[in-house]
Amino acid sequence: MSGVRIKLCGVRTARDAGLCAQAGADEVGIVFAPRSRRCVTVKTAREIRAALPADARVVGVFQDVDLAEALRIAGEVGLSAVQLHGRLPAAAGTMPLYAALQVEGEAALERLAALRGFRRVLLDGPAGGGGGVSFAWSLARKARELFAAEVFISGGLAPENVAQAILAARPDGVDVASGIEGPDGFKDPGRVRDFVAAARAAAREIE
Repeated sequence: MSGVRIKLCGVRTARDAGLCAQAGADEVGIVFAPRSRRCVTVKTAREIRAALPADARVVGVFQDVDLAEALRIAGEVGLSAVQLHGRLPAAAGTMPLYAALQVEGEAALERLAALRGFRRVLLDGPAGGGGGVSFAWSLARKARELFAAEVFISGGLAPENVAQAILAARPDGVDVASGIEGPDGFKDPGRVRDFVAAARAAAREIE
C-alpha cells in the first residue's frame, strides 16, 4: 500500500461499494448529510457496509449534527470513523473523528489550532463536501506544519488531476466523490479505476 491513502466517498449502493473496494480504495465514505444528494439511510448504509470486506475502513460523513447522533449511527452501521463538516464539536471518545475544513485561502488554516483531538483534517474546496471545487493544493503543505495529525485533500479531484494534486500538496490522503461519478450520479467503473491508478502512481513518485 502506498503512503498516500485513497478515500472514495459518496457511495450510495452496495454495488458501488464493491466497485470501490475492488479498485483498491483504502477507505469508503458514506454520506448522512440530508442536504447532500448522496445522502443514504441507515438501512442502506448497513447494506453498503455488509457488501465490503470485514476489515474495510468505512467513514461516515455528517454535517452540522450532534456528535452523539453521529456516534449512534456509527455504532448501528459499523463505521470505522466519523467525518464532521460544518459545526465542529470538541473531539472526545474512542471513535476516530475527522474534521472537514473549507479552504478559500491561507486564512482558513488559522482554524487548525482549535482542532484538538481530531485525528485528521480534510481540506476541502470552498464549495464544501461533494461540491467539486478545488483550492490551492500547496496550502496542504502549510497545514501539515500547523496540524500534527493526518491531512487529506478534497474538492475538485478527478482522475485527470489527482496526480498533480498529490505532487503539489504531499498529503496523507485524497478524498473524492463527484470526480469519479458518471452522468447518473453513481460511481463510474472506469473513472474509479483511473483515479486509483493515477493516485497510486503519484504516491510512488513522492515516496
